[in-house]
Amino acid sequence: MKTILSGKIFKWAGVIFFTSLFFIGSLQAWQLAIAKVTQSNQWQVTTLVYHRFGDARYPSTNTTKSSFEEQLRWLKQNDYISVRTSEVAMLTDKDEKKYVCITVDDGYKSFKENGVPLLKKYGMKATVFVNTQSVGWGDYLTWDDLKELQKEGIEIGSHSHSHDYFLNKNKEERLIYFESDLDLSEKLFKKYLGAKPRTYAYPYGEFDQEMKALIKHKGYKLAFAQNSGVWNETSDFFAIPRFPMSGSIDIESFTSKMLMKPLRMLVKQTIPLVINSKQQAILDLSFNKHIYITRFNCFVNGSSFNNVQFKDDSIHINVEAPLKRRRNLITFTTKNKDNDWCWTSYLIVASDLKE
Repeated sequence: MKTILSGKIFKWAGVIFFTSLFFIGSLQAWQLAIAKVTQSNQWQVTTLVYHRFGDARYPSTNTTKSSFEEQLRWLKQNDYISVRTSEVAMLTDKDEKKYVCITVDDGYKSFKENGVPLLKKYGMKATVFVNTQSVGWGDYLTWDDLKELQKEGIEIGSHSHSHDYFLNKNKEERLIYFESDLDLSEKLFKKYLGAKPRTYAYPYGEFDQEMKALIKHKGYKLAFAQNSGVWNETSDFFAIPRFPMSGSIDIESFTSKMLMKPLRMLVKQTIPLVINSKQQAILDLSFNKHIYITRFNCFVNGSSFNNVQFKDDSIHINVEAPLKRRRNLITFTTKNKDNDWCWTSYLIVASDLKE
């Protein structure tokens, strides 16, 4: 067993190294290509994530039918164009029009029953990310449901097989386990839907750099996280941010997210930052000081945070240990020179804490 494990680790050590080099080069090439077909070299696509629709049993992950319709009506009235996730790379006018990506995680029946009819009513598209192990279980869509949704224009993405906490695995075993989970999900997608998906959403928004490299190596075009923010030309296309829309999101909150602009910053550390809860969480960021006109606001898990050092065009933040949550979201907001609110966030995972 140890020999097999060691052999797989050695195999993936090489694959990850060369994949990471290829990933960096291909991502830069993709962004350069986008730059050539856009006038300003800056664009944004606001991406939203939902779970259940019209299912009051689970209020924290549910969106009421009335709220969803109100949101879709607002998008329609404000001339937003709905696109599936895999269509974004093909758009050549992202700086000229307003685009929205509607994504739905887990593949619950309520999406087909209560969400899809409203999407059809307002002419909106969506991508549903499915964890294959749950297909056909109690509240989950069946393979026949998914085939029907595909025919109706809904894009099917992968949300893993097991929807597991992959970061709970030891570093030495994690990638092997993640790959086996990925292979099993692909086998089922091919068997029941005819092909594997082109896009992936990390369960719980948790991943590390090796997992991200494997997703790229396996031929996926995009991968989605769960930290909030606006997808733009500086985004990592294998860690795309999404605004959560489940729970008690009123139309004012929805509108503010849709009107948000990207806060374009570079971060020195590898994101997401995967650490032990007893470690300090340190982030060093830089930005273009000529773009943003007001002081940055910083929030940790939704609460204002003041242990932030500003120096010219850089930011140093230190979240002292011990961390009490498994997933910790560091959010920055400010205004640009056009007086628009801008937003970005970074995820820190204390992988030793259980949920």
